[in-house]
Amino acid sequence: MSRLAQTILPKDKPQIITTRMIAAPRELVWKALTTPEHLQHFWGPDGFTNTYRQFDLRVGGQALFTMHGPDGTDYPNRFIFRTVEPPHLLRFDHDNGGEGLIQHKFMGELELFDEGAKTRVELRLIEESMEARDAVLGFATEGGRQNLDRLAAYVAPMAAEKNLFVIERSFAVSQERLFKACTTVEDMTQWFSAPGHTVIKASQDFRVGGIYHYGTASPQGQEMWGKVMYKEIKPNSKLVYLQSFSDKDGGMGTHPMAPTWPKEMLTVFEFVAESATQTKLKISWIYAGIDDTEARTFHAAHEGMMGGWTGSLDALQNYLNKN
Repeated sequence: MSRLAQTILPKDKPQIITTRMIAAPRELVWKALTTPEHLQHFWGPDGFTNTYRQFDLRVGGQALFTMHGPDGTDYPNRFIFRTVEPPHLLRFDHDNGGEGLIQHKFMGELELFDEGAKTRVELRLIEESMEARDAVLGFATEGGRQNLDRLAAYVAPMAAEKNLFVIERSFAVSQERLFKACTTVEDMTQWFSAPGHTVIKASQDFRVGGIYHYGTASPQGQEMWGKVMYKEIKPNSKLVYLQSFSDKDGGMGTHPMAPTWPKEMLTVFEFVAESATQTKLKISWIYAGIDDTEARTFHAAHEGMMGGWTGSLDALQNYLNKN
């Protein structure tokens, strides 16, 4: 998978710098990063949610919040704001506010650079020493990249409505059954392909960070390959993954008929119980990249996406009716 979020490790400073370009105006990105109603949805690594108890955005003010990990672990956090310069710079001291067993003290900086219609974000974690920095590299580097990727996906529909495509359908099955149909190879090979295509290969490592690699063939024998990288798994409730075209060896690929199609798209499956035997499936495609040509291609393709997903959901409906 491509990496729009990058990590910089200065050789002479105990810092971990994560940077990413985001296709949204700086004022919008600043608002998302400084408003708890927005932050609760994306702050932290993949799968995390947040509960904010206090957010006093002023020099000397503090934010008190709990990060909820995907495994159910709670992580109390406190920011004490040291610099607040909208919409450019936010500097804060971090600790656990005297709660919880994990204490990680550091200084954090969020700096936003105006790049026209886009914004370059730098998230800097500043430790007391190089040894302290190196001790947290394992989770802080990947966590920082995931955090900025989640920010980009969150603001993308706010920056341009057509960065988001949504389709919904209800199925007369339980949440558990529908989730299984969307996450196991035995089920997915029966419906998860373009209309008229048959699956010729499917391999899966179903875990956060794992890959589902698959190939399909048209009646004329044309092969198409795809790859999914799982980012969030909440059994029977939610599935988030990065979707891309691939090749037979699992590398990055391009759309065989539309070379300007986005290299990656964030895909969200939400499984909403309407009754014990009725579940609504909400599928969202989000373009959170920075390529203007890819964005225009995605924006212009909503009608085609509706047709393609309708065909796939018809196949899922038929499969569930028989199984």
